[in-house]
Amino acid sequence: MKSATIKGRAAAWSVPLANELAALARSVILARLLGPEELGKVMLLALALRLVEMASDVSIERLLAQSHDGDDPGLQHNLQGITALRGLALAIILLALAVPLAMAFSDGPAVASYALLALVPLIRGFVHLDYRRRERHFDYRGLAIVDGGAAIVMICVTPVFAALIGDHRALLGIIVVQVAAQFLLSHLVAERRYRLLLERDCAVRVWTFGAPLILNAGLLFLTFQADRLIVAGYYGWAELGLYGVALQLALLPAQIAGRAAGSLLAPKFRRAIAAGNLAQAARPALQSYLALSAVFLLGFGILAAPVIRLVYGQAFVIDQTLIWALGLAAAIRIARTPVSQLALALGKTSIPLRGNILRALAIIPALMAAMAGAPLYALALAAVVGEAMAGLRAWFLLKNCLSAQCGTSTKSEVFA
Repeated sequence: MKSATIKGRAAAWSVPLANELAALARSVILARLLGPEELGKVMLLALALRLVEMASDVSIERLLAQSHDGDDPGLQHNLQGITALRGLALAIILLALAVPLAMAFSDGPAVASYALLALVPLIRGFVHLDYRRRERHFDYRGLAIVDGGAAIVMICVTPVFAALIGDHRALLGIIVVQVAAQFLLSHLVAERRYRLLLERDCAVRVWTFGAPLILNAGLLFLTFQADRLIVAGYYGWAELGLYGVALQLALLPAQIAGRAAGSLLAPKFRRAIAAGNLAQAARPALQSYLALSAVFLLGFGILAAPVIRLVYGQAFVIDQTLIWALGLAAAIRIARTPVSQLALALGKTSIPLRGNILRALAIIPALMAAMAGAPLYALALAAVVGEAMAGLRAWFLLKNCLSAQCGTSTKSEVFA
């Protein structure tokens, strides 16, 4: 049983990591074949899709995985119905936004390109959720086949579409094929018959569960994505390509560290709370992540620029000040990872939310810097300030509870 759990955890880790690496590989291939300017337009198309998806993400898969009645066929059928309805709604929204988005960014993707993005949520809305239900039983084979298989298909078709189309529109073919593969594979591995239901009680339940997560998703978009919209609007496509590549590489270790914390620190902190020694258990984690952030910053600052030129091509020359500023912002995020895990372990879910609000507000000075014609690294410095304020705010909110180990109830305080 222990061996199966270890294998399941390894699978649960390897698939998301493989997906991140696949997205990075897609970026490298497109950069090599299309160049920085077209890569910038690719990033804007991806951002448009990401914006509408994050703004409506009620975490249906998470509800299915953690709900006490997650194995109930009726619940699954309702969740599939809600997923299909969401996909249709997102497709309509993208169609409605096609003209405004095309007008907002001169010389960018055309109306037809934004409109074709609507195919992605529409197809994804009819994915069979049975492979996600099996995660409840630590069975991640479906996850590996469906999501991992779709990622492999994406990598295989990326150079084909890039060579055939030769500009940013290649992304449309790539992601449509990827989501079509996800749709087909999800139905092939399903153990249950596919069915759609839409019952009011379940819809209310999904909304109650997911509404706070939509708020947090909006903050995450402002934190990780919105600055690229500013670059697209005020600097240019080539600059967006360069900035996006550097930011993607800077955030990758921070995202991996965050996922690792969820798997490794959360159980440790829960046991420490039960034993009454959370402060002692937290100290090594805080010190380790602080050291990890320092190592990352040093390595990223020294190696990022030459590695980007080597991997992406000689056209991708990035200002060293921008590299260090993005690295510092990501390093601070790594350092504050155990603080967020401590807050979650104590049931103080309002603490990371309040910190993320401060981080999201950093988009305001970033926008002001862009409007004033400041260099790109000014946007990254705004992110540094935002990450530092978020970390300090979260720590000051947490430290009294940590020292006294108060508030050990698991009751959520999202709106406290």
